[in-house]
Amino acid sequence: MQGVGERAAKKGVVAVGLSGSLGRDAAQIFEHGIASLMTTVDAPMSLEEALGRAEELYYLGAVRMFRFIKAGMDIKK
Repeated sequence: MQGVGERAAKKGVVAVGLSGSLGRDAAQIFEHGIASLMTTVDAPMSLEEALGRAEELYYLGAVRMFRFIKAGMDIKK
């Protein structure tokens, strides 16, 4: 994700990240061109369940992420 953020920043493109989970120091990625992070896991669950539902969770996470981006774009200045 770091490389994507750095390349996007050089081109003036806003980059966001979608991740299965966030580690303790996840916010450090913001220093590398990633504007925001969203996780795929939407409720407490075991690692086994998250892995078994990975495709569904990534899809639903992406839908939430893009709806959030669109909401931001629709805010009147």
